[in-house]
Amino acid sequence: MIELRGLGKRFGERVLFEGLDLDLVPGRTTVIMGRSGSGKSTLLRMINQLERHDAGVVRLSPIEIPAGLPHAEWSRRATALRRRTGMVFQGYQLFGHLNVLDNVTLAPRIVQRVPRAAAEQQARSLLELVGMAQAVTRFPARLSGGEAQRVAIARALATQPEVLLLDEPTSALDPGSTADVVRVIGDLKARGFTLAMVTHDPVLGHQLADELIELD
Repeated sequence: MIELRGLGKRFGERVLFEGLDLDLVPGRTTVIMGRSGSGKSTLLRMINQLERHDAGVVRLSPIEIPAGLPHAEWSRRATALRRRTGMVFQGYQLFGHLNVLDNVTLAPRIVQRVPRAAAEQQARSLLELVGMAQAVTRFPARLSGGEAQRVAIARALATQPEVLLLDEPTSALDPGSTADVVRVIGDLKARGFTLAMVTHDPVLGHQLADELIELD
């Protein structure tokens, strides 16, 4: 379980969060909703420490990250936490100079030191899971938005994270591509993955959520 306790975040004089508590429960899907500017993406990024918090603590046992740690110690703990989470960005963030297979195998090979053959075998299985098995040699510029997002989901799963974080995974997609991505997320949910997803779409939020959080 990822636990947020007493979390605070401000930008200059603006207080975005104060005293925020949240649990991400294993095997369940937490959906975060709210108006633009309410802090949805910031909250998701604080969960895996792409954004530092100003108060409170983020905990993924035994890792504990209280606010105010010296930078070197914060970086060490944040890196350890990120190795146990996967992130799917709104803008895909695939590496344009790498083909689909290399995008998915990069983190296991470089960060986890998985041999290339094993990493590629796992990547092919994940790409099949998200319906992109036929695209291993294609480059991101030759993918549609929905295809790129499904590859991004496979890439995030390649390090075998304990929780998958999805930031507006369907926001820039047409209805057909959205349906493809939603099917993949629904399949992950059915398989018991722990998911936290930001969305502005109330229909999608209610369709997928076990817990629904609305930021005011």
